[in-house]
Amino acid sequence: MENKIAKIISYFFHPIFLPVYCIFLLLNLKSYFSFEIVFNARLMLLSFVATTTIIFPLLIIYLMKRQGYIQSFQMKNLQERRYPYLITAIFYILTYNMFRQLQLPDIYILYMMGASFLLIIIVIINIWWKISTHMVGIGGVTGLAIGIAIKMGIDLMFPIIIITFIAGIIGFARLKLNSHKPSEIYAGFIVGVIVMTGIFYFL
Repeated sequence: MENKIAKIISYFFHPIFLPVYCIFLLLNLKSYFSFEIVFNARLMLLSFVATTTIIFPLLIIYLMKRQGYIQSFQMKNLQERRYPYLITAIFYILTYNMFRQLQLPDIYILYMMGASFLLIIIVIINIWWKISTHMVGIGGVTGLAIGIAIKMGIDLMFPIIIITFIAGIIGFARLKLNSHKPSEIYAGFIVGVIVMTGIFYFL
């Protein structure tokens, strides 16, 4: 039963879904960068992000599996992760560049910059070490909330607590499934928090 719950948690909070979750979160924060975007534009933005960061990468990963380049969608070894992560990073960078062309508020552009940078870091680290992508992702969400709170003076204490709690659940799920060692879990979360917080604080 616990393994089934751990799998559900791992799937629901899979890193590939996090950009859509984060954009949805930003669009619903009570601040100027959410009020500036009308409802129809919000739907278009979410649809665009879902297409470029979920549908296109999943389609290519599916084709790679069909061709035998990867054995399973879980990509349990370092070799299988390398090219799918690199392809996903390319789509993240394209999304970031499109955000710049659309002249969205800086906070959306900075988020996609941070997400792209984190994925590039994951690609590099995974050459030698299997860092937890799940934890890098949720760490990035935590860093996003912390960075906004610090830089813009918005009280996000409750969301930060909730996100951190979710991060703990995700970490437990990954350990329960024997997908990672504790060091890979902690390192992933710390990298995500530091990089995303740093991008929002300094840029």
